Amino acid sequence: MNQENAKLRRYEDDLNVCGFGIILLGAWSVLKLNIQLLSYAKEILKLEKFEEYDRSVFFVSFALAIVLFVVLSLLVCWPNYYIGRNAMKAAKGQAYKKGYFTWTVILLVLSVLGLIPYKDSIMDLSNIDITIASLLVDLTTIYILGTILVATQKIREIKAEKQIRE
Repeated sequence: MNQENAKLRRYEDDLNVCGFGIILLGAWSVLKLNIQLLSYAKEILKLEKFEEYDRSVFFVSFALAIVLFVVLSLLVCWPNYYIGRNAMKAAKGQAYKKGYFTWTVILLVLSVLGLIPYKDSIMDLSNIDITIASLLVDLTTIYILGTILVATQKIREIKAEKQIRE
């Protein structure tokens, strides 16, 4: 019984920490997305074309670009926040939405598929440091998502066994 409680606590701690970790990685993804968008803003927005228009067209275009940045940031951040927050709630025994498990599987599959482009990037030795750093972040994300899945399953199994015995 004590060994079972210790395992349950360990898996709950793992789930709590990984839930927080996936939220942090979501924030990093949003930061990385915004840095990438800002670094290519001149090409994306084609700012030199706006020189011939008046300021109102430029202002509306700039406002739309800001809205696009916010919407993209929310789309990138939402799954990580949803998974992380509900994993943390599940770990603490609070009410949570069970859909976080499905979203974790989806994000895990997308993250694994996202490793495919590294095959070509790893050959470019001029940017090898950036490639390795990105690969490490993606592997960390995969590890955390996998740990969330395993911990969730183990917690469910242990709690089901407890209910059967009672």
